[in-house]
Amino acid sequence: MKPFNQLQADSPDEFKRLTGISKENFELLDCKVADYIKSQIAMKPMRKRGVKPSKLLLADCILLTLYYLRHSPTFANLANVFGISESYCHKIYSRYARIIAKVAKLPNRKTLINSPPNALIIDVSEQPIERPVKHQKEYYSGKKRHTIKAQLVIRATTLRIMSVICEKGRQHDFSIFKINRILLHPNSLLLADSGY
Repeated sequence: MKPFNQLQADSPDEFKRLTGISKENFELLDCKVADYIKSQIAMKPMRKRGVKPSKLLLADCILLTLYYLRHSPTFANLANVFGISESYCHKIYSRYARIIAKVAKLPNRKTLINSPPNALIIDVSEQPIERPVKHQKEYYSGKKRHTIKAQLVIRATTLRIMSVICEKGRQHDFSIFKINRILLHPNSLLLADSGY
């Protein structure tokens, strides 16, 4: 992993592999985040008084957040790459993850009930994990492996992911659906396997 000024020289494919988005989308996201931060400072100008400016550029803060979301490294590892402390790395990630969710207008829990889609696809996929040291039974899926289950709700027409919920491998698919209480519009057509 490299800071943004070094990463710009890489090919577009390599950039997308590392960050999960294209260079053009990254630049667009950078502009939106900068505008959001300026608007927040304009609304409350006294809030930033006496606060030291960040050691990282805005692009590096966004890059750090996207890299963590894509690869899930430890904060100690990310802190070493960007030359900051582990706690400061976590602070940057926490702040910019919230900002990115606001400016990118990611769907929330009520999206599926407010706008009825024609059809929804609901299914669960399993990701194998290493056998945990503690609480192994909770992750044992019954297929001779330990897993984490991810339930996806996808709009059938556009194949856009509307909701992702992760649970331990032992949970049944339908119990994941019941526990998390996904709000669905009554007129939407559900395409799911017989477990639902």
